[in-house]
Amino acid sequence: MQKDKAIPGGGVRAWLARLAVPERSPQPYSVPRLDRRLAMGLWILLVFFSFHGVFGHSLWGGNDTREGGMIWDMFRNGTYVTPTINGTPFLEKPPLLHWTGVAICRAAGTVTEGLVRLPAALYGFGTLVLLVLFVRGPRAQGEKIVADGRELAAWAAAFLCGTAIEFQEYSRIVLTDMALVFVVTLSLFLFWRAYLRAGTGRWVAFLLAAAGAFYAKGLIGPALIWASVGVFLLWKRRFRLLAGLSVAYVPLLLILVLPWVAALYRFGGEPTLKFVFWDNQIGRFFTFGNRNLPHDPFFINKEPWYYYLRSLPPYLAPWTLLLLPAGIAWARRGSPFRDAFHAFVASSLAGMALVLQISSAKVASYALPLYPMLFVTVSVWFADLLASELSTLLERWAVRITAAGIALLFGLASVVLIVGALVWPQLLGISRWPQAATIIAGAVLVLVLVAAAAMMVVRLLRSSDRPLVCALGPAAYVVVVMVVFQLVTPVLDEHRSYKPIAALAAEENSHGVTIALGTEEYRDVGAFTFYLDHRLPILKTAADVASFLRAPEPRAVLARVETLSSLEPKLAEVPHAQLLAGNPGTLSRAYALLENRAAQIATRRIQFRSEGTMVVATRVARPSGAATSPAKRKTRRQMAARRS
Repeated sequence: MQKDKAIPGGGVRAWLARLAVPERSPQPYSVPRLDRRLAMGLWILLVFFSFHGVFGHSLWGGNDTREGGMIWDMFRNGTYVTPTINGTPFLEKPPLLHWTGVAICRAAGTVTEGLVRLPAALYGFGTLVLLVLFVRGPRAQGEKIVADGRELAAWAAAFLCGTAIEFQEYSRIVLTDMALVFVVTLSLFLFWRAYLRAGTGRWVAFLLAAAGAFYAKGLIGPALIWASVGVFLLWKRRFRLLAGLSVAYVPLLLILVLPWVAALYRFGGEPTLKFVFWDNQIGRFFTFGNRNLPHDPFFINKEPWYYYLRSLPPYLAPWTLLLLPAGIAWARRGSPFRDAFHAFVASSLAGMALVLQISSAKVASYALPLYPMLFVTVSVWFADLLASELSTLLERWAVRITAAGIALLFGLASVVLIVGALVWPQLLGISRWPQAATIIAGAVLVLVLVAAAAMMVVRLLRSSDRPLVCALGPAAYVVVVMVVFQLVTPVLDEHRSYKPIAALAAEENSHGVTIALGTEEYRDVGAFTFYLDHRLPILKTAADVASFLRAPEPRAVLARVETLSSLEPKLAEVPHAQLLAGNPGTLSRAYALLENRAAQIATRRIQFRSEGTMVVATRVARPSGAATSPAKRKTRRQMAARRS
């Protein structure tokens, strides 16, 4: 318990003192234990939240389509040693996430958008489960948890971390970062478990997890883990333990990694190994400015030392403001957070931050492994704040502004959805009145949930069960987030989906038209191979496009609309049509299908409706008696697949 400190009478000095000096009520609150039914409800909510938003929409953005296309390519063509996209090896990262995706698709017998996103969701869910177990701590004798607020803080940590904007996004897209977050969190959890109660089996489990972390994203995984563990053991002066673990780790790492290294060597020889380990792993970490050193192929994302301080705050929203008072509370003299658990959390943050800071390549998503421990500090501080009512002016206003901002954001989002459904239905992709009614009802439900959550929090704050706000406040936010996401997903999918233009290309392909890509962008290659369900030729230049369309066979090229002006000079003497998908989505409208005359005849697209410089193609109905049988249509599709 801290002693009260005298605060100067007035002026700027007094105001600054009130920001830093706690003001304590006469009697702290007792911390209630979570009812078993309430705890079960929180577990169920965590499961539903972790997998909400994974299914039910198409591949979004560059990461989803690029990595999703790799999992499709590995699944369809049986390449496992390294990810491939349209048959081209993608050697930048070890394939733990891709292996997981292929295994899931093999078990399901198919490839879908939700299945290729499922590995990231599983790793995100696993991270949040580990966070609950880590903060809650081991059970005492009799399988009871000491009521010191750690259980409440555990749930706060899971829900705060899971709803941070970047964590929430990356646990629902196809990318390796969430696999890295999981293996780092798992390794630190196993280390702490072994440190509390040492045993050979526990230490071996930690070492195996730390060695296997390589497969998540390369050497950065072991580096983050050992930086965290090393700082903690040095802080605790456990030099012999650090040396013993290090000696045991090196051969174990080699045993786990060398089989993959040998497979890579058989796959691509010495140049492949050089690219994977020297150019990629070392090249990302350092900047090869000296001409006597190898050229750094990853010169992008080389940022200054203050990059993370500048870029991370928006990605930690809506909890960004809480990090400042929590950090001050942990660092100030006389802080209650001084036992071994708190030292390990602080060491982990310091070690990982040091590794990220030393690296010359900096991207906001690289900091994702810090999020679990970062929100441990926030949750433990918040639980202590609610239990003791020991607060500063900064702490009080940070909590109030965060709560008010969340309520205002949800309120504005609901109003926008209601007004949009009534005034601009086309913007929301609404074509029928029942869709508008559904959106309006959902927006009203969000307003009701926000009001109910506010009433619950206020009532708890005025009761003896005030500390429950630590767990139930973030849980209420999770419920509202799920409802809002369900409402906006159709709108987002309308504007971020490749499916309309891909469906147009697939329809042409089913009529014997060979489809090629006039773009080398990984995101486009991944999306179109995924949705067309076969590999596609890549045309790198305008001359290649013209030559491809000049052939007498039915052919078409998927190209970006922004590149058409550069293609037209080469296509001036090549009869062709430009087809759009006719979908209002912004992403789908960014692509056009260029068809030669043979393709137009094959697909019977002989009538066109002008739409600016583009045309939306329609097919002339076949004369009566001209319809083909299902067997003939199947044969035509098989011939088209073989031709492509």
